[in-house]
Amino acid sequence: MKVLISVDAEGLQGITFGTQVLPGLGLYQEGRDAMTDSINAVAEGAFKGGATSVTVVDSHDGNRNIPASRITREARLISGWPKELSMVEGARDADILFMVGYHSHAGTLNGVLDHTYSTNVHRLWVNGKETGEIGLSAAVAGKLGVRVGLVAGDAAAVNEARDIFKDCEFVVLKNGLSRYSANSLSSEKALDLLEASAQKAVKHHGTLYKVKEPVKVSVEFQNSGMADNCMLLPYAVRKDAYTVEIEGNDMINAYKLFRVLVSLSAFYHGDY
Repeated sequence: MKVLISVDAEGLQGITFGTQVLPGLGLYQEGRDAMTDSINAVAEGAFKGGATSVTVVDSHDGNRNIPASRITREARLISGWPKELSMVEGARDADILFMVGYHSHAGTLNGVLDHTYSTNVHRLWVNGKETGEIGLSAAVAGKLGVRVGLVAGDAAAVNEARDIFKDCEFVVLKNGLSRYSANSLSSEKALDLLEASAQKAVKHHGTLYKVKEPVKVSVEFQNSGMADNCMLLPYAVRKDAYTVEIEGNDMINAYKLFRVLVSLSAFYHGDY
């Protein structure tokens, strides 16, 4: 059983503010430590459960948060940017996907640091269904035949995942009180739960999540200028001032087109 661990930061224990997860800011080391400790606990559990290999893909911000010097000896680390499959790079060589430190989609009540791939994105729909990073990662993995076996994050993220996956281990690491506050497990307790759940998850069948193809993706941006710039992409359709729609022939193609839209939305506009 080949395990791929996709690790984000915002859903991890003790994380409630941007300064903990953004490189160069004052508390960033706290986020790095939480990511590294968490994936090591998950990797240890996966190996105990019978995994033949464990690969970690650093899926947060610039994807250079976890030092290779600190990961479990037998695990491998995918880091850096850009990567073809972004948050699930490595899925082509995996059997099962574990999502660790994931957060809820943008606009979720009491979702800690909720957003959808980029803070430029206000809302995202895939084939008419509102979707966040959990659904995106699962759909790309599902296209490649990779099942989802574990989701760990804040309560809002886990609730989002429960609506999608039936045969899966879930770990609630904290309960959001607002976007910037939470009631969190201690690190020690969180790591124990992650290890135990990973050990169980390896033995699960897991959930294969697939979406109907071709795939229609609609992105509502935070301001109309972001949508304006996205119209540089051929075949993009303007739905309203904020919303751009594209269609991919399959989920991987649609995911790539979505990421192009996000990139186009990130142009400098004078902070206005």
